[in-house]
Amino acid sequence: MAQLFSLGRLRAFMIQSFTGKPEVEFSRFARDWFRQLSRGEFCEAVSRLDEPNSYGVRWSEQQVRDVLRDYARSDSVRVTDPDSVGTEPHSSLVAFKDGRGYSFDHDVPIDGRWSDLTAQFEFLRRPSGYAVVLQDIHVL
Repeated sequence: MAQLFSLGRLRAFMIQSFTGKPEVEFSRFARDWFRQLSRGEFCEAVSRLDEPNSYGVRWSEQQVRDVLRDYARSDSVRVTDPDSVGTEPHSSLVAFKDGRGYSFDHDVPIDGRWSDLTAQFEFLRRPSGYAVVLQDIHVL
């Protein structure tokens, strides 16, 4: 289950796993994130990212839009609600050996199908749950 809390002026979106099944929790987060993008809620979606990636990049609404446009070579590309895509996506969960969290790759639903574009998230263990990081979005 996700919890929103305030850190001074920053709002953080942490994931707290009650199921003990990280793949279920992280898949739920990714699908909800894609659902927001499908509704055009890019600003809200990027606000759910807690920390910059390992390159120091804190993804913006425009960066996400640019990646999608570049992938499709079109301004009319649309992220699809994952629940409306009939097949199962490809996803991959890898636990970091040092115990600091997980890397989670998930196909991005575009124009009614699972694409070969992959969102690479990291879920980093923190005292109150897992911080959400968008490491990259690219074709694997």
